[in-house]
Amino acid sequence: MKKILLSMAALAVLGACSFKNQDENHFVVVSGEDDTSYLKDIDACPKVHIRQNDTKILQIAEYRELFTIEAVGYEGYCYFNKKLGKDKAVVKPKFKITRMEDSDVTDVHFSYYLETVEGPVNYLGKKTYFAEVHIPRGVTVLDYSAEGGELTIPVPGTYNMDIYMGLKAKAQDLEYKTK
Repeated sequence: MKKILLSMAALAVLGACSFKNQDENHFVVVSGEDDTSYLKDIDACPKVHIRQNDTKILQIAEYRELFTIEAVGYEGYCYFNKKLGKDKAVVKPKFKITRMEDSDVTDVHFSYYLETVEGPVNYLGKKTYFAEVHIPRGVTVLDYSAEGGELTIPVPGTYNMDIYMGLKAKAQDLEYKTK
């Protein structure tokens, strides 16, 4: 009897997982000349572009170059939010953080954005997100995946829009764009 109950519970969990994945369209990263990443189902989800001018920043403190932060890709998916009755795209950027020289600084703070500049008026805008990463002393390179941001998108198939992402350099924090 216990085996039957355990088997039924396992089937229920597997069935719930497979049902959840049917509603999500996952992003697939494809490298290209313009650093555009395409989605698995292009008709259902927008394309995501990493802006060339906002790919990399350099953080400086006390006249020393401490860290470079570089946007290197993303993961994500689209889904329908039943509570709000809206389609959503979730983009989770990936960054490469490089320590430029040995220092006591172990926390890296930076911001990035997700933006839509084309499409229906209700869906245009720019959202800024903040990240804090602990990079232990002695570690020179660290790959970091941000929690990500969520954007409302038009009903799949009604309008083809793109999402742009990049790093935000702030002069007051001594961050500079580099290439």
